[in-house]
Amino acid sequence: MHRSLLTGLFVCILSAGVPAIACADTAGDSGTQAAATAAVASPSDVALPTEGADLAMWNATPASAVNAEPPAGSMSSARVSRLLHVQKFASGIAARGAAMASMLTRNALRFLGVPYAFGGTTARAFDCSGYVQHVFAMTGTHLPRTADAQFFAAHRFAGKPKAGDLVFFQTYEPGPSHVGISLGGDRFVHASSSHGVTVSTLHDSYWSARYLGAKRVVH
Repeated sequence: MHRSLLTGLFVCILSAGVPAIACADTAGDSGTQAAATAAVASPSDVALPTEGADLAMWNATPASAVNAEPPAGSMSSARVSRLLHVQKFASGIAARGAAMASMLTRNALRFLGVPYAFGGTTARAFDCSGYVQHVFAMTGTHLPRTADAQFFAAHRFAGKPKAGDLVFFQTYEPGPSHVGISLGGDRFVHASSSHGVTVSTLHDSYWSARYLGAKRVVH
């Protein structure tokens, strides 16, 4: 009877100890699987990445990343939108400027052959500044009456003259005393005292020696 009691007690001890040993062996062979099993069984016990941890290894994104500033060198959508708006606005200005220049040169060439008259401001006869003033007025742009006043009213710019720019010369008196309208490149149209409204070139020896420069009215 004592032997039976001892045998039963020994069996109970073995029965209680085997699962514990089995769990210990499993954890020892594969700690990662045990951690994953624990995570599924008890989500509240899952460890979270500490600040500065390699989040790629955790396959997680901290909540603060949602509101974080964009990385250096990148642009926010608002800034990109502003840049696109500025580019569109600049393109519109350039297109209007090109259209205005084209209109100016077409109107200017309409008067080829009109005779020169000092003080002339109409299509019957022009002087140089009267001609320029008349052509610009046809596009709704008001210019002063004389060549020197037109010189100071226009704006300097870098580069070579484009169609619609004003080109100035020093002829019968010091300072800007003659003006024409650039056709682009080295050609310009003007009211010449000897030929009336005509096209000349800046490379001509007479005009190149007296050339003061170009200025811009239409941007």
